[in-house]
Amino acid sequence: MAPPPASPPAHALEPSPTRRRQLLIGALGLLALIWFFYPSKVAESQVLHRAPHRQVCPHENRNVAIIGAGSAGASAAYYLDQFRQPCHRINITVYERNDYVGGRSTTVNVYDDPTLPVELGASIFVPINHNLVNAANRFDLPVKNRGRTSKWEDTEILGIWDGQEFVFTQSDADSQYWNIARLLWKYGMSPIRTQNLMKKTVGSFLNMYHAPYFPFKSIAETAVDLDLLGTTTATGQQFLEANGVSGKFGHDIVQAATRVNYAQNLDQIHGLETMVCMAAEGGMSIEGGNWQIFDNMIKDSGATLLLNTT
Repeated sequence: MAPPPASPPAHALEPSPTRRRQLLIGALGLLALIWFFYPSKVAESQVLHRAPHRQVCPHENRNVAIIGAGSAGASAAYYLDQFRQPCHRINITVYERNDYVGGRSTTVNVYDDPTLPVELGASIFVPINHNLVNAANRFDLPVKNRGRTSKWEDTEILGIWDGQEFVFTQSDADSQYWNIARLLWKYGMSPIRTQNLMKKTVGSFLNMYHAPYFPFKSIAETAVDLDLLGTTTATGQQFLEANGVSGKFGHDIVQAATRVNYAQNLDQIHGLETMVCMAAEGGMSIEGGNWQIFDNMIKDSGATLLLNTT
């Protein structure tokens, strides 16, 4: 009788260094977006409605330091307080090197006129950003929709400038079908491929919050299960080209979106964020600045905020 096959050495079962780096990069990329997309029914029932605090156990105090009062730092403080055990007291301190909350989500006043605030980053969010929508509702912040709110307002014209000329323009006074026809005439099937790719990618990402994937213990393993690893380990440019989207459409249209939303070009941003940029239907913002969401998150968490601190 032939001897049984030898078991592979233990080191052969370990992932290669390249594979480990891919898992790590994928996990970090997903972490950057996860809190924006928490499903509304979960957020409303578990996150945005604080459970009554029970008796605090003094011997179970926890001290937490958070570096940065941008979207990540503010939401970390907020959700740590929301999800803490009822018998735990968490003392949170947020350190911010600037003199304001919000990080890249901040506003400046044009000509120092407070009636003309302009967003410098994170200018809009969309309905699939469930956490932002629900937070705006919870904190009773005034939301304004992008675009015209009545037929009496001026017609809006969208123009994309490449530094030398307008590579594409469209007016909301024109027929939607006419605008689509012009896109297809100039860029072929790339607009349709991009739209389908966006729906597939974002839809797959949102599955992270439904059974059997949620709750998940490992972001990296869940990303592999949902076939998102390749999306977060490739640049936006690589991801588009691999899915049949021409460089011209990516450069003119998609990169314009990544610059507006993330201030990055396609070769400096991963595929998942690129697709999120294209899911801009129903864009909205907070009157006076989106930074107010993160400011309210820190205040609601009860954290100590130290500005101008390094």
